[in-house]
Amino acid sequence: MGLIEIARGCSRLVRFELQGCRLVTERGLRTMACLLARTLIDVKVSCCVNLDTAATLRALEPIRERIERLHVDCVWNGLKESDGLGHGFLNFDLNGLDEPGDGGELMDYFGGGECENATKRKRQRCEYEMGVHDSFLQSNGNGFCGKSWDKLQYLSLWIKVGDLLTPLPVAGLEDCPVLEEIRIKVEGDSRGQPKPAESEFGLSILACYPQLLKMQLDCGDTKGYALTAPSGQMDLSLWERFLLNGIGSLSLGELHYWPPQDEDVNQRSVSLPAAGLLQECYTLRKLFIHGTAHEHFMNFFLKIPNLRDVQLREDYYPAPENDMSTEMRVGSCSRFEDALNRRRICD
Repeated sequence: MGLIEIARGCSRLVRFELQGCRLVTERGLRTMACLLARTLIDVKVSCCVNLDTAATLRALEPIRERIERLHVDCVWNGLKESDGLGHGFLNFDLNGLDEPGDGGELMDYFGGGECENATKRKRQRCEYEMGVHDSFLQSNGNGFCGKSWDKLQYLSLWIKVGDLLTPLPVAGLEDCPVLEEIRIKVEGDSRGQPKPAESEFGLSILACYPQLLKMQLDCGDTKGYALTAPSGQMDLSLWERFLLNGIGSLSLGELHYWPPQDEDVNQRSVSLPAAGLLQECYTLRKLFIHGTAHEHFMNFFLKIPNLRDVQLREDYYPAPENDMSTEMRVGSCSRFEDALNRRRICD
């Protein structure tokens, strides 16, 4: 009943975050979303064991046409890009009037005593129906309605290193016509992880969002071997190839990138494969590297025709005073800056 009480007590709630709530269920979150459907536009759901990605998106269906900012964890629970779920799901209707139901199971979450008082306030009833709703027949075949997230402008995702991003559309985020910005945080220890079965992480699937212009790809909490990896293990350059494969298919104007790190050698640097893949982002105008880069690799970025702003930011961890591992040099940065300014930009 905690979420219901929040919805009752904060009837004008605009932003709501769930962090590490083990008892919250899909039905409970859906109830709250329905009761706050007129105001709630910013939602974050993270580390809730009963809410994987698909369940979270189903629960937020009542505010799907209004929500503007969303964070979810990419927990697929076996969901694959080609899967058609076809399972029944919770159908939820909010009836604002005090009318009798049509046979469905009605639960008055506002309490009988409160709602039968002298003021005769209108009661809001929540109708639950397990099974397949008529809208399923109009869905895309996987149990999710084909309706779009009409106002979603910002999407934040958390995903474990080694997992794929490709199930995202089939989980329920296939149609986001005005999505402008996405943040993806990849976290975990790649040491000991098996080599991914696929050649790419799945950034190319984001091409289905026509207005996507800004991306933050944060691999700063991804740990691995920066130098020689043990036999059978992938070093960070190969992980970067896996993570960035397909990024050139996106029409991004601004990109923030945090390379993965090797804490043992105090290094977070753009590798050769990463530099080669980043240079394929031909529409980029602003590139922010939150790490270091070799001067030769930085010169790859000069091939991006309309690139105007490149920044290297050592904002990731406090390096020791005698740190000699960094590849950022004043002379290197000056030469790159001069080369960038000498280019002729078409527009």
